[in-house]
Amino acid sequence: MDRRSFVKLFGGLTLAGLPGVRVGARANRIGIVGGGIIGASVAYHLVKRGADVTLFEKERPAAGATGNSFAWINAGFSKRPWAYYYLNRLGIESYRRLQHDLGGELEVQWGGSLQWHDNPASAQRLRAQVRAHQKWGYPINLVDQLEFDRLSPNLIAENVVTAAYGSAEGTVNPVHVVDVLLSKAGAMGLKVESPCEVTDLDIQWGRLRGVKTSKTDVELDVLVVAAGVDTPRLAAMAGLDVPLKDSPGILAHTTPQSRYLDQIALAPKGHIKQDVDGRIVTGATFSGTPEMKPTREQGESLLDNASQYLQQVKGAELEKVTIGWRVLPQDDYPIVGFDDGSPDIYLAAMHSGITMAPLMGRLISQEILDDTRIEMLQPFRLSRFREKHTGLGTMPDHGAPTEIDPEV
Repeated sequence: MDRRSFVKLFGGLTLAGLPGVRVGARANRIGIVGGGIIGASVAYHLVKRGADVTLFEKERPAAGATGNSFAWINAGFSKRPWAYYYLNRLGIESYRRLQHDLGGELEVQWGGSLQWHDNPASAQRLRAQVRAHQKWGYPINLVDQLEFDRLSPNLIAENVVTAAYGSAEGTVNPVHVVDVLLSKAGAMGLKVESPCEVTDLDIQWGRLRGVKTSKTDVELDVLVVAAGVDTPRLAAMAGLDVPLKDSPGILAHTTPQSRYLDQIALAPKGHIKQDVDGRIVTGATFSGTPEMKPTREQGESLLDNASQYLQQVKGAELEKVTIGWRVLPQDDYPIVGFDDGSPDIYLAAMHSGITMAPLMGRLISQEILDDTRIEMLQPFRLSRFREKHTGLGTMPDHGAPTEIDPEV
């Protein structure tokens, strides 16, 4: 499916179920817990439609998983089955729409990604993954050494057996995204309480009446829980069990450098990107790394590893080392929506939150304000854990490989 078709489809999806721009009777006062990229996107899309919204952030906006994310926008090989891939694919297009809506204030780098392998077994697997994603219409293709060097002349890729270029992919500075969204939402009436921790929920006869916070009590009709790894604690206040697993990731960040890299580089033993401000960010793996510690020594080791693929990293000054605790549900898929056990609590525990943030902000606001249930979100409800199945296995997988690479 080409970009025009996606935009047309998404445009129809956005307008569906909008019987006039108004807030439903059940959602006059909406609270959001969490000032990360999901909470900021939900806040922006809600206030854009006229909702009365208060956002509670216990530290500062983008302080948690968002600010410590590699922030790769993609619908790559781990985004399967189809239901999950489809959300991420629409997520990519949603960034382009959001850029347009924000009048160019949102900076997104659309350089694509380059992935390569230097051993035959991994190369064969990459070729199979590329073929499978091409069947879904994903803009990714194999490239030879000449094309690789043309796309990214500063990358060092020796003994390449197979390489692939994902042209639709990009990256953002996630703190910048949150800042822009909250600034725009604030101009439209969003109230931000920070630092402010939600300490308890006021629930009577099964319905939400408000929240108790470290500052004051606030009356609410609906509460969106987009609190990252703090989601299980908050959900438990409403009697909901949200199963997350630990998945920490270490990243090294340099000081601003001259421009060397426009693509996401997915090297055999690490990943590298360069932000708009010139800072180079690198990590060793997208899997959880509980054995690593965010020390200066670990950061220097990550930079040394990256320098074998991007020579200019050698000698670059290490600015900081971060550890991010990914918001990773037990089965690796998002948890999103109201739950029958607590009908006024909307959960948004979002693996691939960076990629899907603009899309989810739009869809979540629609589900809340129009009191509707969007079909493409149905497989991702919390109820799947009680029903002992994900609901994803019945979705068409179109012959995608059974083994996948973990991604942020």
